[in-house]
Amino acid sequence: MFLSVMWLMTAMVAGFMVGRISMYGWGDGEEETSEKEEAARERKPGRRGKGHRQQEESIFCSVGSPVSGEITMQKEGEHPMVMIYPDSDRLYAPASGKITKLFPMGNAFWFTTESGMELYIQAGEVNDELLSCYFRPRVIQNEVVSKGKLLLEFDRWGLEEEGVSAAVSVQVEHCLYGGDIRLVEGEHVGAGEDILQVREGFGREAVSVCG
Repeated sequence: MFLSVMWLMTAMVAGFMVGRISMYGWGDGEEETSEKEEAARERKPGRRGKGHRQQEESIFCSVGSPVSGEITMQKEGEHPMVMIYPDSDRLYAPASGKITKLFPMGNAFWFTTESGMELYIQAGEVNDELLSCYFRPRVIQNEVVSKGKLLLEFDRWGLEEEGVSAAVSVQVEHCLYGGDIRLVEGEHVGAGEDILQVREGFGREAVSVCG
């Protein structure tokens, strides 16, 4: 009788220990295996971690189109430029920033964005001061503006009758921060839509002009 009780207690202790091993020992092994498999998948060729992908695709800042219309020219190089033939008579701030200079004829601006880019914006290929009557600036020099603020109203039909193109150009003159300026592809653009982007990552189509 005594031996039977001892064998019974021994069997119960052994069963308890096996249960403990099943609950904790095997569970840790499965978790460790899962972590190793996940790490191996991240190291497979052609797959990049989420952090790397976000950095590669991130946009540091952008410049919108000051007018809506047809993109007639894009120029890369030291000073990237985009030219748009407008379908309206209003020109808006392409980003938040400051009017650092308003030219006497009223059709051109030096514009510094919040991110440090210096832009030269011009409406109409005008040299004759007598044609300044076709331009009505709606801001003053050193005025701080938000993106989309009306900067200029102009008479594009009047300019065309004078034999002058009413095309609007945006040219990057300087950039304070490192990055790659990319021209946004397209044939038609709406006012405020991106025409230039400064990306933190690197791409084949990127043009390094900042620094």
